[in-house]
Amino acid sequence: MPSIRDEVSFAGIFFVCFPCCSFIEKRTAEAHRIRAKYPNRIPVICEKAPRSDLPVIDKKKFLVPMNMLVGEFKYIIHKHINQCAQNSGLPLTHEKTIYLFVDNTAPKAGALMQEVYEQHVADDGFLYVEYSSENTLG
Repeated sequence: MPSIRDEVSFAGIFFVCFPCCSFIEKRTAEAHRIRAKYPNRIPVICEKAPRSDLPVIDKKKFLVPMNMLVGEFKYIIHKHINQCAQNSGLPLTHEKTIYLFVDNTAPKAGALMQEVYEQHVADDGFLYVEYSSENTLG
């Protein structure tokens, strides 16, 4: 997980990823508050992978049930991607397969979000997920 000062360089341009954008104390307090108020839910931050050509979704923070499957969460993200593509006039992504990544690995679609959270929770209490795609129709 990146530290507060981690930056990503792409073509000489520096980008700061979401975990680095705000103070870790603030995010940690927010995650603890969320977990206390909603003990059966998991705080997730989902962003587009850096080299993905998919649109950026409007909603980045999600509060998902612990018993939700990764495949169900992927379906929700796919709907958000299609909605953003439609709103911005981009072609829809029906012909693309969406992949989710947590710590650079793709969790199994049948895994519970709780299992993924327990294995990959960040120091601030959030689960960070990235989405990307592959064109399945050539």
